Amino acid sequence: MGIGAEKKSRIISEKEKKITAYHEAGHAILFHVLPDVGPVYTVSIIPTGLGAAGYTMPLPERDEMFNTKGRMLQDIMVSLGGRIAEEIIFDDVTTGASSDIKKATKVARAMVTKYGFSDNIGVINYDEDDNEVFIGRDLAHTRSHSEAVAGEIDIEVKAIVDDCYRKAKDIIMKNEGVLHACAELLLEKEKIGRDEFEALFA
Repeated sequence: MGIGAEKKSRIISEKEKKITAYHEAGHAILFHVLPDVGPVYTVSIIPTGLGAAGYTMPLPERDEMFNTKGRMLQDIMVSLGGRIAEEIIFDDVTTGASSDIKKATKVARAMVTKYGFSDNIGVINYDEDDNEVFIGRDLAHTRSHSEAVAGEIDIEVKAIVDDCYRKAKDIIMKNEGVLHACAELLLEKEKIGRDEFEALFA
């Protein structure tokens, strides 16, 4: 997970820090609660060189040969945790979650088009990775399936992401006390490790 070097030089407003603290706490809670994606190793609100305002890092992944449908769904839920926390606490959302949303969408689309994990679409590969799309070339000419199938894929991708959003929001709401405690600790210390984070659930 490339997060870039931490940068302490940029001056960040207190409001930005608070939003980032809740955003990262949202990711961290889901990493902790969901069985196949955690546990949390570090949570930080120190900006990184790659433009991220903070980061949540799980322990290095177990070296497993296969991903599973269940774990991919949990990955989507974790990706959405930051935005969900912003929505719950600030009744507003920031542009800071754009890369998270992109990641969640990409995973959901791969589930539908590449791995046959959608009952409605079935066990057919509709993934277009093999086709290079050049600027100015008609997209329809490079696609191997119909507009109707493309529409079904979009509906299915949205259904997966929406379902994950609902489930993730439910988990974060149930752990709202931890959300506040984690954000407060991050505002105080800027970076916390696994033991400090897990103690918040005690």
